[in-house]
Amino acid sequence: MLPTHPTRLLAAAALLALAACGAPTEPAPAPAPAAAAQGGHAAHSSAAAGLYAVQSGPLGVVATDSEGHLLYRSDADSAAPPTSACTGACTQTWLPLTVADGAEPELLGVDAALVGRLERADGDDQLTLAGWPLYRHRDDTGGLADTGQNGADGSWFAITPTGGKAAA
Repeated sequence: MLPTHPTRLLAAAALLALAACGAPTEPAPAPAPAAAAQGGHAAHSSAAAGLYAVQSGPLGVVATDSEGHLLYRSDADSAAPPTSACTGACTQTWLPLTVADGAEPELLGVDAALVGRLERADGDDQLTLAGWPLYRHRDDTGGLADTGQNGADGSWFAITPTGGKAAA
């Protein structure tokens, strides 16, 4: 039986209009897979790396990569001019943070004016922070509950977002 009362007719028309508005739409396309890593240090190279300032329990505020790994600087390197002394076997333990040529890192809590790059002997672009070349340790798993490799060999230190050494 069809509604005959004007209010019911109006309500039925409104329901039909609402039902038409809720018609299914085409699903959004799936995101494209990430581009393959570039560069000779495939273990820690990416088209666009990330530098994040995060609070670490024992170290204070430190810089991490986009995967949550602590980043380090070495006293054997130079910040002025940015120079890396870690070559050969050193890069098997201390992985240079490299990016594809022309790629800009994603920054969170890190001043873009402090971020730079240097060209390594193998042609890769390594990110720097306040001039210091950046590395991650091959055994770091990405947690911030411990001190990682801070102070290793008396020359490797977790780096702060301003380029300083993290508190010990």
